[in-house]
Amino acid sequence: MDEIQNDRLDPQVYAGRGKRLLRHVWTHFKEDRCLEEAASLGYTSLLSLVPLLAVVFGIIAAFPVFNEWSEMLQSFIFDNFMPSTGEQIVPYIDKFLSSVSRLTLPGMLALLATALLLLNRIEAAFNRIWRVAKGRTLLNRVVMYWAVLTLVPLLIAAGVAFSAQSVLGFLGDGESMNPAAYRIVMFLMGWAVFTLMFLVVPNRSVQVRHALSGAFLSAVLFEIAKTAFVAYVSNTNYAVIYGALATIPIFLFWIYLVWAVILFGASLAASLTTFSDFRRSEAEWPERWNFQMTFRLLGHFREAQKRGESLTREKILDLEKEASEIRLLKLVEGLEAANLVAGDEDGNWFLRRDLEDMTLGDLYCAGGHYLPFSEVDDLPNESAWDLTFARAIETIRQGGKPAWSQSLRTMYSQEGDTGHGDTD
Repeated sequence: MDEIQNDRLDPQVYAGRGKRLLRHVWTHFKEDRCLEEAASLGYTSLLSLVPLLAVVFGIIAAFPVFNEWSEMLQSFIFDNFMPSTGEQIVPYIDKFLSSVSRLTLPGMLALLATALLLLNRIEAAFNRIWRVAKGRTLLNRVVMYWAVLTLVPLLIAAGVAFSAQSVLGFLGDGESMNPAAYRIVMFLMGWAVFTLMFLVVPNRSVQVRHALSGAFLSAVLFEIAKTAFVAYVSNTNYAVIYGALATIPIFLFWIYLVWAVILFGASLAASLTTFSDFRRSEAEWPERWNFQMTFRLLGHFREAQKRGESLTREKILDLEKEASEIRLLKLVEGLEAANLVAGDEDGNWFLRRDLEDMTLGDLYCAGGHYLPFSEVDDLPNESAWDLTFARAIETIRQGGKPAWSQSLRTMYSQEGDTGHGDTD
């Protein structure tokens, strides 16, 4: 035990685990195709930004108590989320917002639909990052979108009001405040906005500390991106190529950077939800042994069914510490695609088929796995399930075709049905 404690206190050990976490997050980021998703969200945001702001400020304007802080909130958004070229777009946005009140009912509905389109795309992207297979039901989605479009703007306006009175008032007004103090306040407010997104948008519960960690990374990267973007635009003369339209591609590129930063922070938050390097193996489960891991997973689902339970993502990761989160969830999704397991709205999985009618050959065909004939002696043999699986593979290798027809229920019941670490 003392050796374990000393190992955890070793800075080199922490540095190594930090590298593995970063590698895990980057793998998560690429697996979810977040750069492509950022491009899609950037294009959708370009169409939906003005309608969304119109809805937000329209709701705030309905409450006279916030009228005094509406301009401050608008300045906060434009100054901190639209650097450089955003200043050229602000007059057009202001002109549009001032004319929203003259829209007809069909125009207002189209405006609202465009704003909801962006929210729907954001939810889909976050659900993919958090490995949520099913989105919210229509009722839950309506409630969530309504909360985002009503409560969130009011909370932000209230936060701006209170911060303006207490924090900004204490440090000085916008012109006399120390620039460093002002940037710190704006950084904290951006951090809070990103944290709220990571907590509310995904269709699953997210621990606050994980949301804070991911949002902190997004906030830091956002400040770096903002500084780098301003420096880049200042030294690049796009007007020579695009002329009067130069603002559009530059602004689109900025929105793309913002979403890439947000999605990378979301990938960190999602990874921290289940990643625990202290209890997972140094070497990841080899992909060529996925057939055995699938066999294990199906056994866990059978044991859970016997207890009348389902398996959560965290429980699956706890049962199989030798494989990564991404690997395990892919295998579970494969079982779900083969109609062997099913998921509920809470993100839990359960066995949906009688394994008496399912053979080892059926399981192999369902996943198209690699048969480790040359590695039978090297396969893990930590449990009765592993020994049964290895014996079946060896029998098949020697030409024993009946092994393909073995009932999975019979295979899991061999050796006293001891299973693999599932003692609940």
